[in-house]
Amino acid sequence: KLMFEYMRDPETGLLYHGWDQSKTQRWADPETGLSPNIWGRAMGWYVMAIVDVLDYFPQDHPQRDDLEIILEKVVEALVDFQDEESGVWYQVVDQGDREGNYLEASASIMFTYAMKKGANDGYLDESYHEVAQTAWEGILDEFIEVDSDGLVNINHVCAVAGLGGDPYRDGTYEYYVNERIQVNDTKATGPFIKLSLEMDQ
Repeated sequence: KLMFEYMRDPETGLLYHGWDQSKTQRWADPETGLSPNIWGRAMGWYVMAIVDVLDYFPQDHPQRDDLEIILEKVVEALVDFQDEESGVWYQVVDQGDREGNYLEASASIMFTYAMKKGANDGYLDESYHEVAQTAWEGILDEFIEVDSDGLVNINHVCAVAGLGGDPYRDGTYEYYVNERIQVNDTKATGPFIKLSLEMDQ
């Protein structure tokens, strides 16, 4: 709830990668405390966490409705940035037309999982089945490759991205699009297995 309150961009409805309450980090805006960009996988973890925790969150909890509303608002914003041609999402979600940006597997898989599971479990409107199907087909076309031995590989996965640290990660656009890209990173394979099970229902 704090992330939704402080990290959500009022124009796009998307969430920034980070927020520093003290507003002292070098990557943080001195007025808002926000990092400068919206990174796909950070939002992916967020929507996956919400849709998964709802399975265990007490039905009569007074704040349960808040979580369902947050889930709905965030995935609704994500749909606006789903690439029309491929059906998936970019590494820097809201800057798909910018040079160097690329379609990124882990975030696309996580978003699709949250939408499909949310629709399967009744947390989201049934229209998200169709959105998830389009994204699923895009994931298979853009990222999934079966090699000559029949092994499934997931391509175009951002290896890691963070803020601060040493060497320093400043959260600029150039930082995100130049981080290492790899195949079969577990941050994509795990969510892909979970998504596959939801698509199979």
